[in-house]
Amino acid sequence: MAKSSKIKIMISSRCNDHFPLEGNNRKTLSAIRTQLKNEIEAVRIFLQPVYEVWINEKEQEDGSQQAWDHCMDEARDCDIFIALYNGNAGWADSSGTIGICHAELEAASACAPGKVFIVSIFEPDAKTVPVSAPDQAFQDYIRRLRRFDARAVSETQLFEVVRKTVADATIKMVQRGVRDASRGVSYIGPALDWSRLPYASRAKEMCIAALEGLKGHGALGNRTIREINKRKLLFVASAVPDSLSVAAARELVGQPHLADHGLDGTLTKLHGGPIHLVACHKGVSESQARTILGFPDATVISAPFGIYVLDPVQSIQLVLLPQCRDATSPHFSNPARVADGPAIILAASV
Repeated sequence: MAKSSKIKIMISSRCNDHFPLEGNNRKTLSAIRTQLKNEIEAVRIFLQPVYEVWINEKEQEDGSQQAWDHCMDEARDCDIFIALYNGNAGWADSSGTIGICHAELEAASACAPGKVFIVSIFEPDAKTVPVSAPDQAFQDYIRRLRRFDARAVSETQLFEVVRKTVADATIKMVQRGVRDASRGVSYIGPALDWSRLPYASRAKEMCIAALEGLKGHGALGNRTIREINKRKLLFVASAVPDSLSVAAARELVGQPHLADHGLDGTLTKLHGGPIHLVACHKGVSESQARTILGFPDATVISAPFGIYVLDPVQSIQLVLLPQCRDATSPHFSNPARVADGPAIILAASV
């Protein structure tokens, strides 16, 4: 799908549900989304329109596969995805197992978790809480995410929250874009300086950059503490200063989890960990991640931030970050890619 010259926003919610559920001035979410669309698209920067808002009112929830596919394309293609969550999954696909609101959120999150913002307008004590199987599946999915970017209990508050979400998201997009644009190539600048270093020195610089990018607190040596979803987790950094296929570089990391028993004293004061953050100078594959773990029978997940490895039996967690060629790498300069990216997985695991 061709990219628009404007910042494309998708606002996802049920159409015909009312918000708030009770009161004299309640409106349908369709009407509220239309107002939000008109207000956001009226914003100008130096007299130039910058936002394009897509809402699925035109689809009229007709239940067709064409309408479903179009919504999925929009969820993947948008720059900012805002979900107004009220516990209702929306009309279901042909299988009847997942609603459109649920599917849109999953599609946007799978494409780029950092562009997704969830505003809770759910009223769990209301008499009309959605209870169908797709609704329950959607509510379970949201509970597993353990995140809300904002909450609104009135129409006025909802408009304020969405305005702030759009502004904050725009700032974050610009900042992330600048960081990515400043990322060094391998043959000039800081990346070349790192490539000139011997393995030990390069690995040390990579660990320092990883911990700084993590934006944790209480750093000590190669360790730091990062709070994710109100849980304090211990991260331990190590680095492979060359390709993982090079034995001498790989041996500098070995199997870092074999020393976890020495962290008992630190872990008693925290909610979980250690999570081993392995910065890799070049790429990393799932098979190489299993090699570092030491055995194949584990959960291995490839994601935008790298590869996550979990062995729940032995409580081992690894996050391998690829292409860490200098301190301007997105994994270092953007802490969202280091910690917030795997946050959903980590929160469900520790």
